[in-house]
Amino acid sequence: MTRLKRRLAFLILILLLPACHKMVQRDPGFAFPESPPEAHRILSIIKARNDAARSFKGIGKISVWDQSGSRTSRAAWAGSIDGRLRIEFLALPGQSAAKFIYDGENYYFLSQVDQQLYQKSCSDPDLTQVSGVPIRVSEVIEFLSGGIPIYNHDSVVLEPLASHEGYVLIFKKRWLGVVQKIYLDPSRSIVEKVEIHKWWKKEYQAEFAQVRPVDGHQIPFDLTISNGKSQGFRVISDRFWADITVSPSMFSFGPAE
Repeated sequence: MTRLKRRLAFLILILLLPACHKMVQRDPGFAFPESPPEAHRILSIIKARNDAARSFKGIGKISVWDQSGSRTSRAAWAGSIDGRLRIEFLALPGQSAAKFIYDGENYYFLSQVDQQLYQKSCSDPDLTQVSGVPIRVSEVIEFLSGGIPIYNHDSVVLEPLASHEGYVLIFKKRWLGVVQKIYLDPSRSIVEKVEIHKWWKKEYQAEFAQVRPVDGHQIPFDLTISNGKSQGFRVISDRFWADITVSPSMFSFGPAE
C-alpha cells in the first residue's frame, strides 16, 4: 500500500505541476529551407512517417527516475495525434489505480483510492516539473505513435558520427545555434535518437530501442526520454495497436467513470 501511495502521489504531481504551452502543431506553419539532397531524402522519409501517424494504444510498463531513485508501474495508454492522451496506471491484478487523461484542452487525474477527480484547463502541458524533462504532451504522443517532431530551423546538414558508425542530422537556427539533432544508423534509414537543444544546451533526448513495424508504422517498443542527466522516464510496450478507432469518450470522464 505504501508503494501504491507513492505512485499516486507522483501522479497527482502530473496534475498540479505541468506548465501550459500552446499545442505543438504537426504542420509547423513554415516552409523548411532547401537542404542537401541526402538530408532532404531523409527528411522526406521522416515527414512521411509523421503524416502516417494517427492513433494508438498500448500496454506495458512506465518507469520514472530522478536523483532519489526510480518508480515503475504497469500501465495502459491510448493517444491520438491531435493531442489527446490517456494513461491508466494499474495495480495488481490489472485493476486501475489511477488515471491521467488529457483531452487537448483539459487534463484530469482520478485516484481510485480516494475517488477524487482533479481537473484543470491547460494547453499542451509541459512535463518538466514532473519528470525533469522539458517535453510537451504533444511530443510524447508523436514519439509513441512512431513520429519525429521537427523543430523550426534555418539549415540542416548530414554528418558522419566520429565516435561510431552512423550519421546525424543537425538542425540550426540563426542566433540560436543547434536546435535539434537526429541520430541515424549506418544505413541512414533508422532513427536511433533525437536531441532537442535550446540556447546552446541540450534540453532533452529521446532514445528508441526495439523498433518494430506495426501496421506500416515504425513503433519504438522501448522509448526512453531523459534530460541527459539524472531525470527521465521510460515506456516499454508489451503490446501495441496502431490506427485504432478513437472516440471522445476515451479521453473524458463520463458517467461510467
